[in-house]
Order: sequence, then structure tokens, then C-alpha cells
Amino acid sequence: WEAIVVDDASEETPSVAEVASAYGPRMRVIRHEAAQGGAAAKNTGVQAARGALLAFLDDDDLLAPTYLEKAAGVLEAYPEIQVVFMGVEWFGPNGEGGEQNYRKAMAKVLAKADGREAEGGVLLFGEGLLKALLERVPMAFQRPVLRRDAFAVVGPYQADCLLWDCDWAIRAAMTVPTALLPEPLYRQRCERQGFSSQPARALEQMESNIEIKTRLHARVLTESGAGSPREGLFRKALAHAWFSAAYAHANEGRRREAWAAWWQSQRLSPSLARAKFPLRLLLQGVLGKGMS
Repeated sequence: WEAIVVDDASEETPSVAEVASAYGPRMRVIRHEAAQGGAAAKNTGVQAARGALLAFLDDDDLLAPTYLEKAAGVLEAYPEIQVVFMGVEWFGPNGEGGEQNYRKAMAKVLAKADGREAEGGVLLFGEGLLKALLERVPMAFQRPVLRRDAFAVVGPYQADCLLWDCDWAIRAAMTVPTALLPEPLYRQRCERQGFSSQPARALEQMESNIEIKTRLHARVLTESGAGSPREGLFRKALAHAWFSAAYAHANEGRRREAWAAWWQSQRLSPSLARAKFPLRLLLQGVLGKGMS
């Protein structure tokens, strides 16, 4: 194994390179002279990596001692699998809440993903995982271990995308055979330290979600054509994302933005259930209350 530390223009004392030097030649440090963010840092690490398998670790998280061994075991046992997503457990001051939310999200995804259970509790996925991840991307699906060649097929992390881990997971489910090792071997710190998890950035996350689905819907239109099953799947997912944004805008009193987002939703995938929204929006304007 080799460990590549990407120093994203940190100002630590002692420096990252000084600390890493104590671990010997298997650990290399690559420094960005200007901060580029987590997605670009992971891409830099991949470009420098020489191994056949790739695994990632954010600087505030931990890996179980058997993480690499068990992930590699899955990829060895199932040569067709290109990406194995890794189960997560949460720790830190807000770990209990993070764990509860994670378990609920995973239950919903796995119920829809239609995975086939194999030896050792490994779940092997087909197209069902894509359908599930278009609704939500729990943390386990943001923690991949993969074959080096698979990264070239799926493509790099989108450095200009706020939800870049989610974007990559969806693209992986679109592109290559995937699996999940549910055992919680990735230890996720939960201290509100992640910029994208802060409540104040909820609108930015919704906008990023819409951007991801818009971009991938355009890709599917090119690859599969209008009216194909996959194109319909993305069109409905994008419509739902726009409607979620409409509801959020309405709750914050941004009625013009709410109207525009609702119209985008109906234009993509007309729905009788969503047709009631304009009436509720008009009542909100009259009563001066949020949506309920």
C-alpha cells in the first residue's frame, strides 16, 4: 500500500510534510499552494496514485484497521464489481444524531435499490441503486473503494459542485457495477465541521442537487434519447428536486422563486399531486404564513 496526503494549502505548524515524514517512504505529501477544496484534493491524489485500488480518507475521519483488507477482499471475490461502497459509523459530539439519520436514510435506499445479498453480507447492485440514489445519497455511498480503471470510467470528482461526493456516487451507479459492504468500517466524525452540512447552506445544497440532476439528465438524453427508461427516471428525479426547492422557497417567503421552481417541476413531469401547490402559495400570500 501507499498513502498519499494532499495538503490543500493548509497553514499547519508543524507542516503536513513534517508530520508525514515520520511514517517513512510509503507516505507521500502533495501540496496545493492555493486551496482548491476536497474534490480537487481527491483528484490530485488519484493522479499521483500508483496502486490498482483506490481508497479515500477525509482528514477528520478514521478507518477501521480492517477497512482496506475487507474492501480489497470484496473486489477480489467479485471481479465484475468496480466500486464497493463502505458502511459508516458516526462518532463525535453529534455522533448519535448522525448515526440515527444515517440508518434511516440507508433503510430507505436499500429498500429501493433491490440489491442481491452475497457471501459476507455484501450487497450487489444493478439499475435499482441508481433509482435509489437519485432520491438520496447516504454517507456510505460517499465512501467508495474502487479499481483504478473504474475512476477513469466514472470520471473525476466535480470540483465546482458543492455535493461532489453525491454526484460521483450517482455517476458510479450509472456507469459501472457496484456493491456495498454494510459493515461500518469508515468512521465518520460528526461535529458540524463540514461546510456543506451546515443548516444555513440548505438552499445551496438544493441548488447543487438541481445542478447535478440537470447535468446528468442532459447526458442521459444524449446517450439514451428522450423517452428511454433511464431518461424518464432522471426527468422525474429532476422534477422532484425542483419541487423541493419550490417548497423551501415558499417556506422562506420567496414566493417568486417558489413559482418559478414549481413551474420547472411541472414542465419536466406534470403531476396532479403538485398541481395544488399554486393554491397553497396563493393562500400563503393572503394569510402570510409558511407552507404546511
